[in-house]
Amino acid sequence: MAAIGIFARRTLDDVRRGRHREAYALFLIGVVLAGLGVIGVVDVPILLSAMLLALSFLVFHTAAEASDQRPALDQVLGSRQDFGAFSKLLPGVRDLRIYGPTALNVLVNAADIRRFVLDPGGTVKVVILDEAADGLVQASMQLDDALDLRGTLQNSLSALDRLSAIPGFSYRKLPVSLGFSMVIVNQSEADGYVIFESHGFKDENIADRMHIVIGRYDSPRWFSYWVSRFDAIWDAARPAAAAVNETGRRG
Repeated sequence: MAAIGIFARRTLDDVRRGRHREAYALFLIGVVLAGLGVIGVVDVPILLSAMLLALSFLVFHTAAEASDQRPALDQVLGSRQDFGAFSKLLPGVRDLRIYGPTALNVLVNAADIRRFVLDPGGTVKVVILDEAADGLVQASMQLDDALDLRGTLQNSLSALDRLSAIPGFSYRKLPVSLGFSMVIVNQSEADGYVIFESHGFKDENIADRMHIVIGRYDSPRWFSYWVSRFDAIWDAARPAAAAVNETGRRG
């Protein structure tokens, strides 16, 4: 039964993401025709004609894919625009983990995070850059010129502090910028996936950054790797209260 459940979730995820639609459509048509043939509603010649039509469609679809001249990597690597609005990812999310220097582009969806994840009883963990860290200057050099890093961090902290009052939400601060951001969705579920964003250097627009989605079933190895990296980041980061106390001692 567990295997059936995993298969069902994988099928729904494929359909939602537009993968293998023609295969699923032909499978459903085949099941319907086979059922009609068993009960005698459809004659054998009609069944054979339908099978020939399905085979012809598969040949046509394979030829169409072969004519696509885009490199394979361009079908895997994307940009931020390829994902649409972040809030569209949230329905059905039970566990959400986020790392980014400011994570503001995610935190602007705080109301939807609360509505879709926290209010139904889910959990959210966020790690951002410590605004008091020495690495803030280095991060400012790396990130896009248009970004007011310190001001953006303050806006992120305001959103994080508001969310902290909600059960299931927690955040920490990391003293170094790692050169990437990531979002992990449902890390313990069969349909879990990681959105990995690689930072460039002095990007003109953060939307230009390279993104890749790694699903648990697409690559269990690299999915588990990045989940474990988030755990390491979380362990190395300081709870917000500790960071505040240390900042006060510095002052």
